[in-house]
Amino acid sequence: MITIHSADGNIIANTDDWLRYSPPAKKELQWRHGRSAKELAKSWFRTGKAQMPAELTAILQSHPTTNCFQMETGIPEKETKLDDFKGSGRIHDMILLGNTRDNRVLISIEAKADEPFGEVIGDYVQSSLKSNPRSRVPDRIRQLAMGLFGHTEVSTLRYQLVHAVAGTLIEALNQQATQAVFIIHEFIPATGKTDKAKNNELDLEAFIALLSDSRQSISVGKLSGPFYMPGNSRVPSNIPLYIGKIETVV
Repeated sequence: MITIHSADGNIIANTDDWLRYSPPAKKELQWRHGRSAKELAKSWFRTGKAQMPAELTAILQSHPTTNCFQMETGIPEKETKLDDFKGSGRIHDMILLGNTRDNRVLISIEAKADEPFGEVIGDYVQSSLKSNPRSRVPDRIRQLAMGLFGHTEVSTLRYQLVHAVAGTLIEALNQQATQAVFIIHEFIPATGKTDKAKNNELDLEAFIALLSDSRQSISVGKLSGPFYMPGNSRVPSNIPLYIGKIETVV
């Protein structure tokens, strides 16, 4: 039996509880059919009780490292502090904790309809400095980039992918996990993918290419990895990371 609960310990037994105890940032404004926040919650309660979506089970079973994963706990809207700068950290749409035969595993879920993966980093840095010349955004990005890539040439990447992957590894360390998995769960309308969703695919491919020096790519329903990071004082270098994508037509 699996348990889903909020970050402060309230048990989530249905989608109403999810909205009540672990709402998205804009609460009811984001809680709509076809959009990622509500569709993610619905995917976990298809049978009326908490159950891992079949798409997620399948991708984990497709890889020898995770094919015997046994989930214990799921926590929607879990925050991970990325650094000592002011402001919020990484808000995972959901994290999962569980075990395989040999490892403690942390899984971070990023739900997507066709919302972009945040701003392009170069544009984000410029706009941040324009609005506040003393902004620490460039420092945060520099620190995250060094931990993930060992360099700071990341201006063309999407910011959300950088802090999502860094946050996954940092949270794995916080939870004493020995394996980390980052999964994008995309929800697609019956009419097909929008142009925005197709652009997201290109942004994800560019991120994976830089992360692996073009040695790996990503395919729906399969895990890529392991990726090992250079690491720094926050991002661990000794926890292997796997990245995957699953899709659900809604």
